[in-house]
Amino acid sequence: MVDTRLTGRIFLAAATLAGAALVPAMANAEPAAEQAGSTLHLTVSGQNRDELPRNVVLSCHPAGGTHPNAGSACQTLEAVNGDLNQLTAGQAVCNLNYQPVTYSARGTWQGRPVTFEKTYSNQCVADASTGKVFAF
Repeated sequence: MVDTRLTGRIFLAAATLAGAALVPAMANAEPAAEQAGSTLHLTVSGQNRDELPRNVVLSCHPAGGTHPNAGSACQTLEAVNGDLNQLTAGQAVCNLNYQPVTYSARGTWQGRPVTFEKTYSNQCVADASTGKVFAF
């Protein structure tokens, strides 16, 4: 009988210590959306068959990947909650040459799927419309 009570007390003490150890870890846990991450595969392609498409990977939360301006690109996407369709044209003086360029993105933003593809009349108009997101 003494052995049973002692074993029970040891088990109770171990369970209490394990639970106490989890409390600080849970307090510092990130929200589920942040854990899901934000990673986009970005492509810039033109209609000139001699040009190869340019591709990079952009990761946010934290900013990184192969994108050379990851921090600025992530800030731009934060402003529109990852919805590239909400990006608006910035101020730029662009020529009227018609040299179409297509920007596309596939991936996830805070766990939500992202699909974007848009063709602009030229590179200048495209860059003015998307900020640093496709600046690579």
